[in-house]
Amino acid sequence: LAFAMLDIDHFKSVNDTYGHPTGDRVLKNLAQVLTRRLRKTDVVGRYGGEEFAIILANTTGERARAIIDDIRARFSKVRHRHEDNLFTVTFSGGVAEFPRFATDELLSKTADEALYEAKNGGRDKIILAGPKGT
Repeated sequence: LAFAMLDIDHFKSVNDTYGHPTGDRVLKNLAQVLTRRLRKTDVVGRYGGEEFAIILANTTGERARAIIDDIRARFSKVRHRHEDNLFTVTFSGGVAEFPRFATDELLSKTADEALYEAKNGGRDKIILAGPKGT
């Protein structure tokens, strides 16, 4: 299975610029896109703030990265509305694969590290975690 962590890029600026109700709509939009684009057997949950966690059963890490990356590219083109303003939002993600990372703690920690690698590498990308120690 693969485990992915997603985080909306610059989400604080969405809330600061357009208000929390608009930020909430952006979160709901992403949740809807994820649940519509993923399989019924995949599990999507809000991990806190503007983060989401996804479990993709019977999926390799590379396949999960490709699936999430396709969703990322499509979501970045969605126009969100606040009054007369239209704006777009991106997200970054990290993916870790079981059994390469064999415990739930290691799977979560490694996906989170890959997420921060994506954010530190310019955002709006999905990173697949490499072997331990890389």
